[in-house]
Order: sequence, then C-alpha cells, then structure tokens
Amino acid sequence: MKNLLLSFMMATTLTAVAQEIRIKKDKISIDETEVAILDKEKVVYKILSLDNRPIFSIERKSNSLLDGSTVYWSLLTDLSNNKTNEIIDYGKDQGLSFQRTIVASVCNDKYKFISASGIDEKGVLEFINGTPTDIKKVFADADQKTKEQLKTEYDAMTALNVKVAGGTIYQKQEVYKNGAPVLEYVAIGDVTKSNVTFMPNFPPSLVYTVNSTFTEIDNNNREQRRTRVVAAWYATKTGYRNPNTDKNIKDEIITPDNKYFNLRGTLTDHEKFNLDFYGNEDKDLLSKQIVAKLLYNGYKFEAMK
Repeated sequence: MKNLLLSFMMATTLTAVAQEIRIKKDKISIDETEVAILDKEKVVYKILSLDNRPIFSIERKSNSLLDGSTVYWSLLTDLSNNKTNEIIDYGKDQGLSFQRTIVASVCNDKYKFISASGIDEKGVLEFINGTPTDIKKVFADADQKTKEQLKTEYDAMTALNVKVAGGTIYQKQEVYKNGAPVLEYVAIGDVTKSNVTFMPNFPPSLVYTVNSTFTEIDNNNREQRRTRVVAAWYATKTGYRNPNTDKNIKDEIITPDNKYFNLRGTLTDHEKFNLDFYGNEDKDLLSKQIVAKLLYNGYKFEAMK
C-alpha cells in the first residue's frame, strides 16, 4: 500500500510510454499493430483478444481530492470470474478521445497490460486476482496529508498575526494611539471575487484575486494608495493549461512569477468540519486558505511587519 500511495502521489512525474494508440472499428492498434478489440457496454469497456475472447473490462471513474486535483482511476474486472481490482490512471492524456484514454489507462509505464506485443493476459489477470487495491484508503491517506499541510499553512498565517475577514486581510501590528503603543489589526490587503470570461462563447469562471494594499510616498512627498496583485485563484481558466502538468487549469492559485498551487474551492460539509481549525464561519474559508498558502510559500504584503 505504501508503494501504491507513493506512486499515486508521484503520478505527475511518471513518463508515459511512447506508444501510439489508435482505435478503428473497435480494433485497438498500438504502434500500428492490432492487438485487441474494444467492446463498449454502457460505461464499461471490455477488452477482447483478436479472436474475440473476452479477457477483462475497464470502468473509468474519478475522484476529486482535497488538494484540488482530480484523480482518474479504473475498476478492472476479470471476465472469466467477475473478480475486480482497482488502478490509478497513469495513462498519457489522449485529448478528447475517451476510448483511447481507456486504453491508455492500461497501456503506460505503470500498467503495461496492453502493448504492441498484444494483451498481457497473465499479467492483467494476476493483478486483478491478486492483492486488492484499497482505493478508498489511497484517497483518504492523500486527503489526510493535504489536511495536515493546510493546518501547517494556517498555523504559519496565525504565527504572523494575519487573519482574513469579510474579504479583507489584516495583520495585528503595534500602532500609536493617544501617544501610546497598542496592538491593533491593520488592513494589509484584500481578496476580491469576480467572474471572468477567458474565451468567447464559454461561461465565466470564478476568480479570487489577492491584492496587497499599501501606501507609498511619491516624488512630491505625497502619500499615495497602491495596490499590487499577489496571486489569483481560478475555479477554471478556459483555454489555459498548467505548464507543469500539461492539464487544464482547475482549482489552482497562479502567481505573477508563474508558480502554481492546487487548492480545491468547493468542499463538502464533512470536509469543512474536518477543517474546523479555520473557524466556524465558512464564508471566508477559501480566502483564508489562499492567503495561508501564499504566506507559507513566502509571498509577502508590503504593509506587513
């Protein structure tokens, strides 16, 4: 299980096998060699040998993790006895071709159940009938790791005496009132929400923009109010891809220096309950998470002390 979880967490570092997948009239070809038949029944795809013997089936599923990433996985079934096992999908992105994506999930560096040599019947059936993959535990372990990381980031924010309330970012600072120093929360920035259309004829996307607000003395010795964008969180960003993962941008913070951080925007009530260290009010929850992650990763606000 530890090896499986490690492989899962390192999925973005795996290099897909340089194999070309083609599907024509239900015939699967790898590097221009016909190796199997793909037979669809509702959402389940059966893999048949070229002489029409059913070997195993693939049912593709997905799960959204607490860190904002979407993990695709498949339920494999041995068609001779209906036993099942589960795999994380490490297949290379096949664009809009769902059929090629199905094949790629069992034709990659991690799982080479189909190749130009044909179907590895022995390998795939031994896997399906072997040690069960506890996919729920894999996801639970990943989410627990994310929860611990979010708590670490939140603790880093509170250690700096920073809080977020009503869209405003505050830091407790020493200020003088009536000639005496007092500790008081001072606004150092804000988080603004907007709906932005990135491509014509596509729906707008929710964007949270984090700004640093501060004052600066100009050349005429006059105090000027300034605003600087620290980062922005995107629910989606149509037409753009993360250059590190080569995947569409979804639930990600992007900084002006082109750093990318996953952060899921929509949480279930159960997930919010498990993140109770943020406080009871959830209207600023995402804003708090964004600011905490930025501060933890070294991003600053000019008015901070």
